[in-house]
Amino acid sequence: MSIILKTVKFHFSNIYKWQFVSASGVLLLNLLISLTIVKLMQEEGQSGNLDMIVMVWMLILGLVIFAVSFRYLLSFGITRRKVFWAMCTSIASLAAAFTLLTTIFYAVSTRVTNIVMFYELLYKNQDILMSSIWEFAALLLLGMLGWCIRMAYYVSGLKTKVFVSLLPFIAAPLLVFLNILVDGAVARGFGKFMAAAMGFAGNSPNPLIGAASMAAAAVLLGIPVFLMLQRAQVKD
Repeated sequence: MSIILKTVKFHFSNIYKWQFVSASGVLLLNLLISLTIVKLMQEEGQSGNLDMIVMVWMLILGLVIFAVSFRYLLSFGITRRKVFWAMCTSIASLAAAFTLLTTIFYAVSTRVTNIVMFYELLYKNQDILMSSIWEFAALLLLGMLGWCIRMAYYVSGLKTKVFVSLLPFIAAPLLVFLNILVDGAVARGFGKFMAAAMGFAGNSPNPLIGAASMAAAAVLLGIPVFLMLQRAQVKD
């Protein structure tokens, strides 16, 4: 069995399995609450969100799985490059599993209640295939983002950790101030960029462009992760 398959098996057996069960329980509870609300109100309307739960779950798992996996993977005497690809495959596998789970619950919810997907709110359609492709790309990006943040803290000293933690609180006011100075040009430029990246630049929204952009962003996040992995040390 290759190290990549061993890694995926290790994660699903020791981490993902129970998180998957927990996420299924939360989604089921969310579905039942939504159904109850619809029955009590006796009128049509949106009653909750489905995939935001899984998105938050994916980000958290991206943050935590490296620390519990690093020593295990290095015990096989493999290179850091193989560790990187094994982790990437594992995160992609989890994104695919969560996408399947979310798609199943979404298909059920469209028949018994009206829980909406973040995808549906953005693109105003209920296409299951397009939703699944977009969802997978979003979850992959969140998993890689979580891993990237974890690596930044893992390889950094105390001063760098404090700086990284404070950076969002420093950068946000500065950007707001800069945006005011340039009469909103920063916000408009960022809005146009995000609209184009997520597929809203044309006459009709295109979720495939959004999925491709998020997949590309996940790949780009892999670059700093790979570089930080080269100097990461095993910690007790």
